Amino acid sequence: MTMPKATTPFVIGLIAGALIISVAAFANDWVVSSESKNAQVKDAWINAQAAVCASLAGAHLKTTKNSVSLDGYQAAARKARDDLAREFAVALPGDKTADSIVVTACAQLLNKPKA
Repeated sequence: MTMPKATTPFVIGLIAGALIISVAAFANDWVVSSESKNAQVKDAWINAQAAVCASLAGAHLKTTKNSVSLDGYQAAARKARDDLAREFAVALPGDKTADSIVVTACAQLLNKPKA
């Protein structure tokens, strides 16, 4: 079977279009690769642990009626946030201490003013 001569531009366009769509899909994150998926899972895991830490620290501050100021970037407030985050960050089974990234994220959550 012979193809008509007019089909050659269509075949070339089809191949070029498929190539351009593939490049555009990966460049614009339309395709989820395993590496980006793993990074998103790790970020979600860290955020969840930090939220638990901040919640525990906030509950502790309420029950002890502690009026320490955690807002701002002064040295005393930063030290208070870091100390609370280290104290209330939960170590996962198999770990001796909590991950430092979780402690940092918890301290950042404690810096947010209460609405």
